[in-house]
Amino acid sequence: MTSAALGRPRRLGLLLLALLAIAMAALPLSVRADAGAPAVAVRDELAAIRRLMAQSRDAYRAGDRERALRLARQAYLDHFELVEIPLRVADPNFTFAMEVQFAEWRQAIERGAPADEIDRILMEIDSGLVEVERVVGGPGLAAPAFVTLASFSILFREGIEAILVIAALLGYLGVHQPSLRRPLWIGVLLAVPASLATWLLLVVVLRVVPVGRELLEIAMSLLAVALMISISLWLLRRIDTRRWMEYLRAHAWEAIATGKASAVALLGFTAVYREGAETAVLYQSLVLMARRLETWIALGVLLAAVSLVLIGWAVIALGARLPLRAFLSAAVSIVMLLSIAILGHAVWELQMLGYLPVTVVELPALNRLVTELLGLHPTREVLIAQLALALAYSAAWLWAGWAWYRSATVSRAVRVSD
Repeated sequence: MTSAALGRPRRLGLLLLALLAIAMAALPLSVRADAGAPAVAVRDELAAIRRLMAQSRDAYRAGDRERALRLARQAYLDHFELVEIPLRVADPNFTFAMEVQFAEWRQAIERGAPADEIDRILMEIDSGLVEVERVVGGPGLAAPAFVTLASFSILFREGIEAILVIAALLGYLGVHQPSLRRPLWIGVLLAVPASLATWLLLVVVLRVVPVGRELLEIAMSLLAVALMISISLWLLRRIDTRRWMEYLRAHAWEAIATGKASAVALLGFTAVYREGAETAVLYQSLVLMARRLETWIALGVLLAAVSLVLIGWAVIALGARLPLRAFLSAAVSIVMLLSIAILGHAVWELQMLGYLPVTVVELPALNRLVTELLGLHPTREVLIAQLALALAYSAAWLWAGWAWYRSATVSRAVRVSD
């Protein structure tokens, strides 16, 4: 075996180990403040909610509706949302009922309802808080399972795409101009710290931006959904193996045609940095959505990173082939499902903040894990948003299937004519 052949696996190993180390080191940077916090003290949070309820009631009776509404929002956003995490796992239906009561409380204040009606709502909430203390038990498995799967899916999809691109470019350069493989690796390696810098920049910007945490979480969720839609459509256009390879070869040929090592290095940098930047945005959205579940996010990152190390070594160093069409189909499906779930959570948060109306509908009893994975909330607005996105994805799949069928038909006709 030549020294070049020995060096390639060694470089790949160093790159993949660096990616793993950075992924595990970078993730806690944005969550350390919360990760080190103690577990939810349910009784303390419930006591704080009751204090704010009393203060809001007094402010409303005194005619200060603005302060009463601010205190009502504080009771839900600063305290009940923390209790929601274990409560949703223990009894999601009861959690929803409590969320609706908090929403009704805020809406009653906004429309200037009679004080007696406000008192009635507060009595119902207080009764529910007693039940909350009884219901909440251990952390359960549904929420951690959802967060771990989402975390794994993000890094695995982005990482596997980067591996496929690097492997294809290395193979193409190895045949046409082997001397340019070194600049390609340089560009790939430079993309790693650039991706980390993007993550850090997001962390800093999101901490100093003058927007409330809840609105920031919603904005990041909607940005992540938009990014996932773009990723899904991009992958669908290249789900045919032949089109994927044509896309990669065209980019490699453009770089080689310049005859410059810098162009090839830029190609390697872009191939990896695009995935790294997307990963930074998607993980930031997940961190904001899954507060106090950072350990499970890290577990998903670790599982994905180990899987990528093994697959990357097999594909690039050993020359193994992946079932590209099957992988791309699975990757698109995972991204689409995750985007539908995140959209459901984002619309629900907008409803809980009072920016969207709440129209309750009855859903059939579903497994808790299924409802968490799909982001299902029993309101008409959430279901309409998710259904619209699902229908759009279905249309995109039909279009991709038709395009692939036409391409296959043309290819068969050409072979027959030859």
